[in-house]
Amino acid sequence: MVRWIIGLVVALVVGFGIYAKISNKLPEGLGVTDGFLKPCPSSPNCVSTQAAEDDKEHYVEPIIYTSDRKSAQLAIESYLLEQGNTRIVTSTLGYVHFEVESSLVGYIDDVEVYLPDADSAIHVRSASRVGYSDFGVNRDRVRQIKELLVD
Repeated sequence: MVRWIIGLVVALVVGFGIYAKISNKLPEGLGVTDGFLKPCPSSPNCVSTQAAEDDKEHYVEPIIYTSDRKSAQLAIESYLLEQGNTRIVTSTLGYVHFEVESSLVGYIDDVEVYLPDADSAIHVRSASRVGYSDFGVNRDRVRQIKELLVD
């Protein structure tokens, strides 16, 4: 009986690992299109500064910064890379796409940061690729970025 339970647990862990790897594919449509980041899906595992303000599940306030655009972007890049589980997928002046891997299961979150040229607001979209809930991880990440830049 114990061997059967151990076998079942091992099969579940392996199956879950395979599911996570298959589901962690890069989503289509990321980037800035006509000044907007991709909208969040209906699931609560995504937050965006460009979601409708009355969408309490997805909306977070844009981040207002006072430094120059390049310095703000470099500060965000440095901060997220220092976390040790982050890599930059794309970086151009005014836009960065990060992949952040969870340490426990290996899920990947896509974090996009958009700094429009003629604005002092930073738009952020942080979304989990897999699962339904993110337990507030994406919202907390945006809060940490805001705390980094706001005095």
